[in-house]
Amino acid sequence: MADIRRVLVVGGGVGGLTAASSFARRGVEVLLIERRPAFDVPGVGLGQPANALRIYDALGLLPDILASGFTYDRMSIFDPNRKLIAAHEFLLGDDRVPAFCALSRRRLHEILLAAAERAGATIRTGVTVSDIRDEKDRVAVVLSDGRAEAFDLVAGFDGIRSTTRQHLFGTAFVPRPSGYGGWRVQVPRCDDVRGMEFLQGVGSKTGAMPLADDLMYIFHIRPEAPDAVFRREDCADLLRERLAQYGSYVAEVAASLDAKSDIVYSPIEPVLVPWPWFRGRVVIGGDAAHTSPPHLTQGAAMAAEDGYVLAREVLDGDGPLEARLMRYSQTRYARSAFVYSFSYQWMLDEQSVRTPDDLEAARKELALNASTRIGASDRILDARVI
Repeated sequence: MADIRRVLVVGGGVGGLTAASSFARRGVEVLLIERRPAFDVPGVGLGQPANALRIYDALGLLPDILASGFTYDRMSIFDPNRKLIAAHEFLLGDDRVPAFCALSRRRLHEILLAAAERAGATIRTGVTVSDIRDEKDRVAVVLSDGRAEAFDLVAGFDGIRSTTRQHLFGTAFVPRPSGYGGWRVQVPRCDDVRGMEFLQGVGSKTGAMPLADDLMYIFHIRPEAPDAVFRREDCADLLRERLAQYGSYVAEVAASLDAKSDIVYSPIEPVLVPWPWFRGRVVIGGDAAHTSPPHLTQGAAMAAEDGYVLAREVLDGDGPLEARLMRYSQTRYARSAFVYSFSYQWMLDEQSVRTPDDLEAARKELALNASTRIGASDRILDARVI
């Protein structure tokens, strides 16, 4: 649309970079700002399901993604000693796009950043927003480097602690501690880990995701104090203690952990902002609008979809900008709410296993229903948004 000529994207994560590319490829002048001084992205790895891969394909990035990661089409649920409980072949993807491709978070960001720059987006790091004033036909923004600039649209993809969300809603919608946390560490891939794996334990769940022929990451989810902060030098001992009940390769990984292990811990703090996700010419997406437990591996995928769909609705939609942003909010809220509710319930179910009897009951239920339940989710998430 001719009324959107200059866009500010706040945040250089998956959603922000996807939005920047999607707008810039259509001839819009895009400035993306990122609060970090450099794109030394923290984190371990990201499983990218078919719905995310279709977005990257539309941006011309699918070959790079597939060449950088590990593709797989199934997941398995085991007991703590890796005895199979249930297996599921994903109902995602097609002849062109695999069900999943997992890769390191750093590599995914390198690909998306290069794409945004090729499309013509201007990237500034070490910069935040100091002030936003919506002036009806434009947004006046003061940046932390002192510059004052005007934009036709401000898109906040600035993460779970979003200042753009705070501008829109104050403190009404903020992430709340779930009482659970996730531990992750990259390790050499075991030959027989060729898809996503969950090992259901008593009081916790662990598992693995392959990231490359020679690399995978171990994850562990369990109750943790909402205000827990762990010293880096203690993390190896703490994670080793938490993995004590697990056998097979998990036990081998636990025994190998030491002070050099790059262990990442983060609390699980879900948030789902009700639509509309905008006011005037300021809109949010990605983790700024919705953050879910990681069980469906859809966090980055939902952010990428948000960035792409926002650009499409704004540039191709009919009617005034308010109507276009409303369509974006409504369509993205419904899909994100499904991921939020499904993954949150999955987390609560698995974490309710507190005794050996609970584990036996969970074993029977998972063997009977897990694949059917995940298959229903697959069909919803495989529905095309592009």
